[in-house]
Amino acid sequence: MLTQLATTQVRTACDISLTHHSHQDLKPTLFAPVTFFITSLLALSSLTAVAADKVDIIPVTVEAVKETAFDDTVKEVGKINAIDSAVLNFSASEKISAIHFNHGDKVKKGQIIAELDNVKAKADLDKAKSTLALAKTKLERIEDLLIKEPFALAKQDVDELRENVNLADADFRQKQAVMNDYLIKAPFDGQLTSFSQSIGSQIGAATALVTLYSLHPVEVRYAISQHDFGKAKKGQEVDVTVEAYGDKIFTGVVNYVAPAVDINSGRVDIHATLENPEFKLAPGMFANIKQYYSRGIKRLLVPQNSIIANNAERFVWLVRGDSAVKQVVKLAQNTNDGYAVVIEGLAVGDLVVKTGMQNIKSDSQIKVVQDKNFKDSQPASKAESASKPKDEPIPASKADSKAGSHSKSTAEANANSVTEEAE
Repeated sequence: MLTQLATTQVRTACDISLTHHSHQDLKPTLFAPVTFFITSLLALSSLTAVAADKVDIIPVTVEAVKETAFDDTVKEVGKINAIDSAVLNFSASEKISAIHFNHGDKVKKGQIIAELDNVKAKADLDKAKSTLALAKTKLERIEDLLIKEPFALAKQDVDELRENVNLADADFRQKQAVMNDYLIKAPFDGQLTSFSQSIGSQIGAATALVTLYSLHPVEVRYAISQHDFGKAKKGQEVDVTVEAYGDKIFTGVVNYVAPAVDINSGRVDIHATLENPEFKLAPGMFANIKQYYSRGIKRLLVPQNSIIANNAERFVWLVRGDSAVKQVVKLAQNTNDGYAVVIEGLAVGDLVVKTGMQNIKSDSQIKVVQDKNFKDSQPASKAESASKPKDEPIPASKADSKAGSHSKSTAEANANSVTEEAE
């Protein structure tokens, strides 16, 4: 605008001078408009310089790129299951004569849970026991006789007596085993569900009476995406929460990774063992699972609002002295707390523009304006500490001075890191 105005004034002056001298001798006055033109050009140069000095300086806030350790995790939903469970039933058909526990009781391995009426079976056992005892007595008498009279009985008859003892013994042991069909014993430590029958009820063989669950430890089962198939390994840690206990975390360890992807769901089955000494976790509970593939992975973070999208390109403005430089970056995931993970394009301590970048161009000049969080992170000088009250605000002139100093020195930026929250 200033250049156009000055040029117009020069042209007008030349036209007036030439018109004024049109009927006079031009030779003496030939250099008058030239002189005026040169003078005007010098004025124009001055005006242009003033215009250049008045280039807009864009105020911005900045934040330093920082490094943070991340855990590579996956979150899924699964269900609690008992590692060991058994449906308990009798192997004989008879009336229930005794139930030694109540619904939901905890039992130890080997304890008798329930019994059937075994009167007939016990009678058969007693009969077998008597037959065995009689067969043994006969054999003992013959053996005593043979000691005195070796040829008193034929060898065939002696062998027959011995075989009778063996048969009676086998029958007795069989009747003993049948007695166990009238009992239900706990196969492992666990907790009972509710009984389906009561004392006096006629129950058939193989009819379920109660279920026993082993609840320490328990197992959580879930599935992960086949994309993570190569990451999941046995022995990896899991954190589990259930609705019944709010944010309480139950820790466990992966004990099974399916060797193949499920053909129907396209996912990979995972099992993890959880300690459950207080029996808080019950089979059937829905669970929220976080599985840790790896821990302590170092990543760079940049404020999300510093990132500018241009089609598929993502970039930030880096502070370089009193200028901003465009830097293309490659991003990973967002952290859901206002930051994004950068895997290419930046280094720890780089200052990126956090606000004000909408007005920046490649040739823009910037001025770092300290927001409250930025000022709080800067160390005060000893003189200022001694002369200023602790909560006294810094004057604008000094704030601008410190901001300029900060933008000129990357080393200072590394030492005086900016707070994590934007505005």
